[in-house]
Amino acid sequence: MDRPNDPAKPATAPVPIWRCTKAECKAWIREELAGEKPLCPICKGSMIRSMKHLPKLVKKAPPKKKKSEDNPW
Repeated sequence: MDRPNDPAKPATAPVPIWRCTKAECKAWIREELAGEKPLCPICKGSMIRSMKHLPKLVKKAPPKKKKSEDNPW
């Protein structure tokens, strides 16, 4: 039985992707991580836009630089 707030399963949302047009190739890329009209990274074939339900990406903030005790700036 699926529970909507099950901590074992991350929340998903429809995400635009590029997927390979070749039936034997299962490659796909999130649209936000691909360039415009990318080639398949596996077979170098053409790709088409599609949608896929995926977990949301968590964007981590860059680590803060520690201030040196010698340099107050």
